Amino acid sequence: MAYTRDQTDHFNRECQRVLRDLQQLQLNIVVQGQPLDPASRLREYLLHGAARRVGAIRRAIQNIYAFFPPETERPLQQDTLADVQINLHAFVMNLYGLYDNWAWAFVLQHNLEDAIGGRQRIGLFIDATRNRLPRELREYLLSPAATAWHENYAKSFRDALAHRIPPYIPPAQITPEEEARYNELENEKVECIKNGRWERLDEVWAEQGALGVPCPYFLHAYTEDTPPRPLYLHPQVLSDAAAVVEFGNLFLQHWQRAA
Repeated sequence: MAYTRDQTDHFNRECQRVLRDLQQLQLNIVVQGQPLDPASRLREYLLHGAARRVGAIRRAIQNIYAFFPPETERPLQQDTLADVQINLHAFVMNLYGLYDNWAWAFVLQHNLEDAIGGRQRIGLFIDATRNRLPRELREYLLSPAATAWHENYAKSFRDALAHRIPPYIPPAQITPEEEARYNELENEKVECIKNGRWERLDEVWAEQGALGVPCPYFLHAYTEDTPPRPLYLHPQVLSDAAAVVEFGNLFLQHWQRAA
């Protein structure tokens, strides 16, 4: 097991709390967006942008924890691991996109698109937009924690997913001896495919899948100049979701007022 029993219990409890908080945030967005003009872009960015993304983030966390519970003791099957990674990709993309939806909602609310220099300058972490925000939102986004989160994590993983190497979870953590056997089996897989030995190929897959213990972290490209450090999956998605709830509620309190 990748975590201690106390850690798994904590993650599972926090997961349920975060899911409830995300659901409430989604409802709060709907309450503020629903009364707006049905034909307005502002309403669309709130309801079909921000609210929908919060729902996708919530469901992605549910699926990650269902497919890969923190207490998992054996490496995941290939298809299950793929499902976890698909949900991780949805999580990363909607996490990043949500902050852009907040930015668009603010700009449209105050009719600032031309004043800040067009859509290329719309973004909560872009000065042209950020400088127009009320003090409470601006100070939050300029804090060292928020700045580091955006630059070193959210933007890095979103850009990798969209343009380079998508975030992935290694299939297992293995010992040097297991790694040697894994590589032997990997070569044998190629031979099985070349020679049509499909029954043996299934056996090779099964033996590979039984090697090692679950890998609880994710990363993207490791050959770049500044490769990202691996991040623990279960606590990271909870931390990100908690930040979404914290900033989302703050945004809804202040977004109708400009600097």
